[in-house]
Amino acid sequence: MSDFIFSADKIKKNIITQKIQSIYDKNLPEVYEFHGKWGSAGVSVNPYNGFLPFENNVYITIVVGGPLLMFRDNIFLSKEDSNEGTQAIFERWNQDQLKFETDLSGPFSILIINKETSEITSITDLMSFIPVYEFNNSTNIMLSTHVDILAELTGEDNQYDKVSIADFILHGITTFPYTIYENISQINPAFVYKFRGKHQAFHSRYYWLPREEYKYKSLKEAARNLDYALNQFITKITNETNSIAQFVSGGEDSRMLSGMLYGHDRDGHIFLDDINREGKIAQTVAKAYDINLRITTRDPMHYLEILPDCSTLVGSGSQYHHAHTYGFHKSCELDSYTAVFGGLLSDALLKGFRVNKIKGSSRFPFIPDIKTNNNNITNNLNTVVFNDDILKELKQRRQNHLNYIKKFRKNTANEWFMLWPISMNSSSPNIHANRRLFCSYEPFISSEVVKLSASIPQSWKLNRKLFHYAAKPYLKRTKWLFHGKGTLPYYSWKINTFIHFNTWLYRKIAQRTGILKGNQGPWGDWRKMVRNEKWDDFVNNYKDLQHQIPFVENDKQLIQMINNKELKVNQYVNLTQVLYEINKNN
Repeated sequence: MSDFIFSADKIKKNIITQKIQSIYDKNLPEVYEFHGKWGSAGVSVNPYNGFLPFENNVYITIVVGGPLLMFRDNIFLSKEDSNEGTQAIFERWNQDQLKFETDLSGPFSILIINKETSEITSITDLMSFIPVYEFNNSTNIMLSTHVDILAELTGEDNQYDKVSIADFILHGITTFPYTIYENISQINPAFVYKFRGKHQAFHSRYYWLPREEYKYKSLKEAARNLDYALNQFITKITNETNSIAQFVSGGEDSRMLSGMLYGHDRDGHIFLDDINREGKIAQTVAKAYDINLRITTRDPMHYLEILPDCSTLVGSGSQYHHAHTYGFHKSCELDSYTAVFGGLLSDALLKGFRVNKIKGSSRFPFIPDIKTNNNNITNNLNTVVFNDDILKELKQRRQNHLNYIKKFRKNTANEWFMLWPISMNSSSPNIHANRRLFCSYEPFISSEVVKLSASIPQSWKLNRKLFHYAAKPYLKRTKWLFHGKGTLPYYSWKINTFIHFNTWLYRKIAQRTGILKGNQGPWGDWRKMVRNEKWDDFVNNYKDLQHQIPFVENDKQLIQMINNKELKVNQYVNLTQVLYEINKNN
C-alpha cells in the first residue's frame, strides 16, 4: 500500500495522511510525513520489505514499489520495518553510480528531496509501471503517484477534461500525457525530473528510450537472453525467501512460470466464477509442477461489487476491473507472502499482442498472425455518443502521441503507441492494484525483458516464435495439456493452427447446441453482468445527474449512453466507472 505526495508549498500535518489513507476502504496504511522549508511530502508504508523512507541530515529518499536491486543482494526482502533497500538506492545515486535501467528491475518511483537546497528529483521506471502525476502552476508544484488525491489536494477534482473522459470510455485509457483532470498531467517514463522549489524543471532527461535498435543476431540468441533474464529476476527473489506464491491459470505464461519455479515450495492461486475448464486445466498444471493450488470462487457479480473500492484504489482513468485480486488479497492471505509471482504483459511485450494484424484474426483466433500496415489509430472514433469537437481533439491527441513514438520507433510506432508509457495499455491497472495490496512480482516486466522487447523485430514476436523457443523446455511436463484457448503450448504455431481450428469449431458448435454452458474463462462474463438487474440498478442512480456530467450536453444523450445503444460492452463498463467517479466527487 504505497503512494507518495509532494508539494513545494507546505501542507498542514496529517492532511497528507488523510488523503493517502482515503483510497483504501479498510486496513489503512501508516503514512510517514515530512515537512520543511522545501515543502511537504508523505508516503504510505510499502508492502515490499526494505523500502521504508530513508532520511539523513541532507536528504529524504522515498521509494514506491518494490524494485529488485540488481547491483547487490536483496536480503532485506525478508526484513520487516527496514529501509535497507531505500538506503542502498540513495547511496548509489549519491555517488553518481546508479544506472536506473540496469540497477533496478521492476516497477518503481523514486523521490529524493534535498532539504538544504530544496532540489527535488523524481525518477520513473522504464515504462511508468508506477505513473507519477504532476500539477504545476505559477505558485506551486505538486507530484503524486495517485491522480485523484493529487486532484483533491490541488482543488482540481471537479476540473474534468472532457476529451480524456471520452478517451477513457472509448478506449479504457487516457492518451499520454493527459489525465481525467484538465490541469494534471503524467510525467514521462524512464525520466529523471529535477526542479528546485516552485520553479519549473531545470534539468530533466530520459535515461532510456525504447529505440528501434535490433541487437540480436538470431532468434535463438534472443530466446537465450529472455530465458536468462527471467531466471535471473526470479532467482534474485527465491534466493532470499521461501514464502512465495504464484497465480496459476489455463494459459501458457503461468505454465512457463510454473516450470521456472519448479523445485520451490509454493502456493498457487486462481479466482473463478466456478470450477470450469480454466480451473480444471489449472488443477492439472498444479499437479504436474508440484504447486499447492487453491481455487477460490467468486460471486457472478463480483466485478460490480468491487467497482467503488477498486475504482478509488487504482484511480480515475484506469479500468478498475483489472484489480482481479481485490478482496482475495485478504481472504487468501496474499499479503502474507514475501513474493507473489504473475505472468502479466507477456502477450503485449513478447507475443506482438499490440501489433496490427489482418482483419478477422480476433474473430477467428486460429488464423496465424499476419501483420498489416494499417497505421490509422483513430479509425474507430466514429460514434454519435460524443460530439464532433471532442472526437476531433481526441483524434489529434492520439495522432500527436503516435507521431512522438515515431521519432524513435519509425516502423513499429503503432505497437509502442499502446505500450509506451504502459498507461496506454488498458491492463496496466492490474499493477496499480496488486502493488498496493501485496508483494507482487511480474517477471515479464522486469527491466531486461522490457529492453529485450524493444530490441527485437516484430516478426519474432508474432506467432509466439520467440516465446515458444524460450518457454518450450518448461512446458514439457504438460506437453499434451491444452491451453484454455484450445492450443497445445508445447508445440509451435504451425502445428497449433490446425489444432486450434478444431477446438475452436467444436466449442462453437457445443455452445450453440447447449453441450457447453456457462463461463469457461478466468474472468467474469461481462455480457451477462451488464444485463443483470443489479447493474441496471447501479447505473440508473445516475440518470438524473446529467448536469454533473461534463461530457453530457442534454438529457437524451446520457439516457442513450446508459441504455447501451451505441457503446460496446467494455465501453459501457467504462461509462459506469466514470459515472461513479464523477458522482463521488460531487
